[in-house]
Amino acid sequence: MKRKIVFLIVFSLVFTIFSGFALSSNTAIAAPQFQRVNYVNGVVTADYLNVRQGPSTAYRIVCVLKKGQTVKIFGKLDNWYAVYETAGGCVGCVSSSFISTGAAPAPTPAPAPKPAPKPAPAPTPAPKPTPGSGTSTTPAGISQDEQTLLNLVNKARTDAGAAPLSFDMNLVKTARLKAKDMVDNNYFSHQSPTYGSPFDMMKQFGIDFKSAGENIAGNSTVQGAFNAWMNSPGHRQNILNTSFNYTGIGIVSSPTYGLVLVQQFIGR
Repeated sequence: MKRKIVFLIVFSLVFTIFSGFALSSNTAIAAPQFQRVNYVNGVVTADYLNVRQGPSTAYRIVCVLKKGQTVKIFGKLDNWYAVYETAGGCVGCVSSSFISTGAAPAPTPAPAPKPAPKPAPAPTPAPKPTPGSGTSTTPAGISQDEQTLLNLVNKARTDAGAAPLSFDMNLVKTARLKAKDMVDNNYFSHQSPTYGSPFDMMKQFGIDFKSAGENIAGNSTVQGAFNAWMNSPGHRQNILNTSFNYTGIGIVSSPTYGLVLVQQFIGR
């Protein structure tokens, strides 16, 4: 069964403390790391336990659990668990102090090897870019600026020994909408007044993921935004994160910065 998980917001979310921003050409914000675990059962130990939209009491309450209820734990953010209550479909963050797991999450088993298929005649494939070159053919619907940013990101990943990212067109759609929303509503934050957190937004658009993150920037050039991200530990961590394998990029003209750039990451 597909599980649609709220993209919980913690920012340094990975799915929360938001960085402030200054009106400068190198403005950038990144989300901290979301530690995913295998789905494991947890039991509520408090009489009543608030489930919140993010890992802090500053976030709004989305539902309330009662003592003895069972939840599925799918991630950990500092002292907060990301949980899914299957009976009512409630998804959010709870304090780990009020959840008993009984045992640590088991590691993800390696998939069983499959027998090699019998070779069959096939046409000679078209030449592919050299791995690590950071370049690729631009797929249909992707702008040159979006492809340029992906090339820069993938060059950095291959140099660091991480696999390159691929475009997910649904994630491209949400990244573009988020960038346009920031320009139209004149704000600069991971938390959107229209869509909520990046993780809320992904849930709204039916995007499944096991881990996720978001980088945003305001800059006059794509290269300048990428350089600012790589000089910021939180942004760099998202760019080089080996748990991510898909990305969506949205770049919109801005009267304040020149460009507003949004890169969203997911791992499946």
